[in-house]
Amino acid sequence: MKYILFTTTTCPKCPEMKEFVAENVKFEGETLDNNSPDFGARIAEAEVQNAPTIVVYDDESTEIFRASEPEELASFLEQNK
Repeated sequence: MKYILFTTTTCPKCPEMKEFVAENVKFEGETLDNNSPDFGARIAEAEVQNAPTIVVYDDESTEIFRASEPEELASFLEQNK
């Protein structure tokens, strides 16, 4: 699995999600914010509507999960240990 975490620098919920991901997600991924050079293209490609959003992909780059709340991500991680 791998993930992309989409955030913005003005989002009040993004710091909490970034911290949760850093402490709890044990597979590879990347965090993009609105200052990332390809942010617009990447959010369009992933059809992300709000921040924060984490999109998790399987090893074949197929989306298998997405969430905007740490609690949702915690439930997914628990089910996929």
